[in-house]
Amino acid sequence: MIGRSFLAGMALAVTVTVVAASEPVVRGLDHIPLAVNDLEASRADFEALGFVLKPGRPHENGLRNLHAKFPDGTEIELITVGAATDALTLRYRGWLNIGDGPAFLGLYAPDFGALAQRLTRSGLTLQVSGGLGILSESIELQHLFFAHRQRSTTDLPEHFDHVNTAYGLAGVWLAGAEVELNLLALLGAVPMRQARCGPFGASTTAFSLPEAELVFLPAAAQTVPGRTIVGATVVVKSLEAVRRILHQNRVRHIEAPGCDRDSIWVAPSAAHGMWLEFHRRPASR
Repeated sequence: MIGRSFLAGMALAVTVTVVAASEPVVRGLDHIPLAVNDLEASRADFEALGFVLKPGRPHENGLRNLHAKFPDGTEIELITVGAATDALTLRYRGWLNIGDGPAFLGLYAPDFGALAQRLTRSGLTLQVSGGLGILSESIELQHLFFAHRQRSTTDLPEHFDHVNTAYGLAGVWLAGAEVELNLLALLGAVPMRQARCGPFGASTTAFSLPEAELVFLPAAAQTVPGRTIVGATVVVKSLEAVRRILHQNRVRHIEAPGCDRDSIWVAPSAAHGMWLEFHRRPASR
């Protein structure tokens, strides 16, 4: 089993890998499955945040879901389950017994062959099933998966027409996630010189991928002990549109003080267990 001690022990090798790695085998984010106990209540709450939600397809194991989809193939998935009928629903059920929150993190890896080769050189094995890649050897990384951003033929233009002008999932904030930090460096993510900050304080480390940022925070920033995914960044065309919809629906929000960054934040109480950052990128990016 490849566990936390293995990847932590590779910290010195990570620096060398980052310098030597050419093209990152992970390009950005795929999607974040946000587990919720009440799907209809979460629908109303996310619509109040300005998202359009696409209904999900029926699942044989009883999972029900909704999708906040973006044109680049990224998304936030709201997902719930009643009774546990298989291993996946049992895991979701155990997660939901503690409360709502992001249960998994999907990374965008367009070439599973190149990803598998990079992982093999580090003693890790990629297991692919149903279009998803996982590292089942590591208990600490079982919430992480790799995917291809598979777009659906049923996606329509109106599914991307969010009132808040959101057009992509472009960042994730993790707390107490040393294993994930070392893994991302091995896969070609580039350390950022400038720290990122939010309502929970400044980052310890941040990594840049071609299409996303991954920000690492101290474990004290965890909203729920043991849950490493604490926030997500959605890029928007207009922060004024975000302010307007949040004011209209009386959703409390903040603009993090002391941050050189155009963002509006919604707390986990309004976003079902995670901080949600609405960020407007500079025009030059």
